[in-house]
Amino acid sequence: MSDTQQFLLDYDRNKREASQVAQKSATRLADGDLKLLTLIEELGEYFNSEDGAIRAKAMAYLAEVLGFVPQKVLSLQQRNLLCDFVLSRTEDSEGIGSCAKALLTLEERGKWDSGKVQDIMETLLANTSPLRQYKQQSERYPLLRLIDALLAKYRDALRTLHDSKPDFLSRFIAYFDGEKDPRNLMVVFSILRVPMTEWNIGADAQDLFDAVFNYFPITFRPPPDDPYGITAQDLKDRLRECISSTSDFAPYAFPTLLDKLDSTSMNTKRDVLQTITTSVREYGPRTVSLYSITLWDALKFEILNVQEEDLAEESLEGLAAIAQTLSKGTSGPLNAYLRPIIKECNEHLEDAPTKQSQAAARILSKLANVSPHVTNLLLAGILPTMLTLFQAADSMGKRRGLLEVLVQLIKANTDVYGDWRSTGSAGAAPPNNALVEFRDQALEVMLHGLETSPINNVSYRLVCVDGLVQLSKVRQLLSEEDIAKVIQLLHAIIIHEESFGKDEVKESAIKSLVEIAHQKPQVVVDKAFPAFMSQLPDKDDGSRGYETVLEAFAKLASEEKVFDTVILRLKNKFSAAVTSDASSGYIVALLSAMLYALTKGSSKLEQDPNTSTYYQDIVLPLLKRISSTDSSHPKTFDEETTLDLVGRISNIVIRSQSTEQQEGITSELYTLFRGTPQAGLPPFNISAPSDAHKTMIVSTHLLASLHKETRLPCEIELLVSSLANYTQHPDLSMRVRSASLRQLSLAINKFYSTTALKTCMDPLMNAPFELFSSEKLDPPRIRVIFSCLKGILLRSSPILAKLYPHLLDFLSHPKYGSAIAHGFSTLLQPDDLLTKQNHCQISGLHKQKTFALLVPNITQAFREASPETKPNYLIALAGVLRWIPFDMIIEEVPTLITLLLQSLDLKGEDFVKEAAIGTLTSTLLEKPEVVQEHAGSLISRLLATSVANKEAPTPPRVRAAACRCLMLVPEKLKLEVVLPYRRQVCRKLTAALDDGKREVRSAAVRCRAKWLEVDEAGDDD
Repeated sequence: MSDTQQFLLDYDRNKREASQVAQKSATRLADGDLKLLTLIEELGEYFNSEDGAIRAKAMAYLAEVLGFVPQKVLSLQQRNLLCDFVLSRTEDSEGIGSCAKALLTLEERGKWDSGKVQDIMETLLANTSPLRQYKQQSERYPLLRLIDALLAKYRDALRTLHDSKPDFLSRFIAYFDGEKDPRNLMVVFSILRVPMTEWNIGADAQDLFDAVFNYFPITFRPPPDDPYGITAQDLKDRLRECISSTSDFAPYAFPTLLDKLDSTSMNTKRDVLQTITTSVREYGPRTVSLYSITLWDALKFEILNVQEEDLAEESLEGLAAIAQTLSKGTSGPLNAYLRPIIKECNEHLEDAPTKQSQAAARILSKLANVSPHVTNLLLAGILPTMLTLFQAADSMGKRRGLLEVLVQLIKANTDVYGDWRSTGSAGAAPPNNALVEFRDQALEVMLHGLETSPINNVSYRLVCVDGLVQLSKVRQLLSEEDIAKVIQLLHAIIIHEESFGKDEVKESAIKSLVEIAHQKPQVVVDKAFPAFMSQLPDKDDGSRGYETVLEAFAKLASEEKVFDTVILRLKNKFSAAVTSDASSGYIVALLSAMLYALTKGSSKLEQDPNTSTYYQDIVLPLLKRISSTDSSHPKTFDEETTLDLVGRISNIVIRSQSTEQQEGITSELYTLFRGTPQAGLPPFNISAPSDAHKTMIVSTHLLASLHKETRLPCEIELLVSSLANYTQHPDLSMRVRSASLRQLSLAINKFYSTTALKTCMDPLMNAPFELFSSEKLDPPRIRVIFSCLKGILLRSSPILAKLYPHLLDFLSHPKYGSAIAHGFSTLLQPDDLLTKQNHCQISGLHKQKTFALLVPNITQAFREASPETKPNYLIALAGVLRWIPFDMIIEEVPTLITLLLQSLDLKGEDFVKEAAIGTLTSTLLEKPEVVQEHAGSLISRLLATSVANKEAPTPPRVRAAACRCLMLVPEKLKLEVVLPYRRQVCRKLTAALDDGKREVRSAAVRCRAKWLEVDEAGDDD
């Protein structure tokens, strides 16, 4: 049997085997065992068959053989003969796709000359037009690929063909008429874009435009599991490129697009607006000037009468694009475009504050961002009218509305002209700023408004503050004297103004001062700092008037250029307060401000290779003051709150130091410059004086700041065993015990090598300590267990596989099973000391590992547990799931769903319920089919949790979470599943509607509304 016969036989049965036959023929052809003439002669009888299917298979065989033939096997003469032969076959409608494939293959084996390309294109138009006559997409697609390749590689030849034949373009356009397949349309749009952008389309412009606009708007929805991955957005983008490709389309595009803008479909309006914007950017200033006013009249409606926010945004983009395009031409069309906009916006400002005046502000702000020229034209047209209206305004509401517009224009001006630290879109040497003409009047209006308006006129004063900041920021606008006036007024508000309501004006003034410090740091230092410092006494009088000043002063540290000055002034004031025997409250406030400032400026510390000055000037004096025993030792330094602040301040400074620099502090980690031997102090000596125990709080922060390479003051094994013993001391305060337990986690996490970590627990597990002994188990030991595990699990150590089973066994402990269960929530709980900033070793997969080792085993053990201990497993599960992202557990949800539902029945375990509801909510959002079969159980439990119960009260946040979860049920589950529960849910939610907490009532209202829609949907069905 010949290869040809074999191919025809296999073609319908097994495409792969048929392809192998074609490959074999190609190899024979390349080796010279098969002559090309022989191959064509063999195919002759099949090409002449009356059966169209056989002719198509024969052509497919020839195309596949040519596809497998290596480069340079076929000579130029052979390729030309084959090309002519294949072209002749296009007269036969059967196998047309294979003809196109064969031609593509021949082109890949050697370029064609211009005459050949023109001949091919003319033959295709003559023999295969219109393309829609071929019903199979697989037949049309290769033809489109062929034409696409010709246009990509032989641009000049086809343009010459177009120029020489007046009817060519009309025939070319008609060729693609009626195509509907998305995959084919992507190619059609690409093909037609070539003549649109590169040819002189003349009288064919409307036909070419109609050829693509007939598909507007795109309503295609890809089928599920579409192998080609073509989306509606892909088609929309390609179509938009066509419509916007040439200004010749403007007479047809703009009228038809504006006509479709009246559509009731939001998606259609969205597509129209995006296409208008793109077209305006591409058509050029001359064309756009003819339609600018018409477009303004249409687009303004979407902004003045907002239907959907994104439609208004897109309309604003369109208006800005018009101004941008016109800016590239002469000034006349731009002035003509802006004139009616300025006129209408001024009219709307007369009625401020209204929705229309707010919309006018948006329009002006967007346009002002376009260019310096546009900004200046708008300011010249708007500000005189606005300032006149402001002076004549008879109400604060109107003045506020006008000022809001002014502030937006100033912000836009900053975007164009830049601020004091960076240039704007106009560049480093922009033209003159028209705002200069109005700056004195604008500054006076806002300074006077802020200074004289009543303290209870909060909204107006907030606008004034915002406006003053924006004015201060504009590059080269205000002098330093003017900026100083703004700063003086702001710090006067912060310092002297009485508190009112939520103190929004004071907060805004502080925030504004920080913003100005970013622009003009030295002016703030010169003007505001002396005023602030004068309000901070060396010794307070018992009042707390310094708090607002301290807050403002500390927040200024976030500005890098004033950071050092803020820290220096706070340090000096702190020293003076301690020397003057100030109150504990004042000293704590100063330390808190210093901590806040250092936290805000921590990035500066990290960038500075030498932080020794902060260590010498701040940390060292603080640590020595803690350990002092003379009369200079302030009593406040015996308080745990103060010691915690000192520890945190020390941590921020020391953790930025190098390992070598840290070596100087490690020897004093526990002695803290007291001169007492380390062995006599905690945690090595449980019997140390009571005051010494408190300093463990500071030592914890110091230990947290050290690099893992830093040498400890004792062997790590001794430190861990000492801490494990020390934390069990019954007389420790809660804060000292917590600090000591965190030290244990830090020590294990940072200072054991990877090898030593595998055996780090052996001394604690063996006699005499026997940490995991069931008989010795008690609350102090439980705390030690979880602290040790927390340090280990962050490193994802293999030893966890041996340690976690001990923990799971304790869940069935008759006395302490519940305590162990609650401890699980601490394992993955974030800790502000166990962080990468504190050089802890944290594996990126530690949550996955803990989940894999614990959750499946908890699930299994729960099924085998006694009824009395089952709650312990549910509590433990909730504790683990609480801190794990849902995408990590999504695959395990089917096995967890029953446990999560039972968790909602637990009484007095609010965090368990909250965690379970959180996971169920995520399940409904991501994988609702898992919940489907448990719908009844889920609904009844969520209803019970959403209603306040006097016998087992649930916190409002849990009740609200239950309502929010219940709201997702009708949205995510099938109608036939939820419809039977509709009446029950609506009836029982009535109690939640009367809940005492607004948060719960609000969630219940939305939930009930969603369930009421279920009935309507059912009626429709």
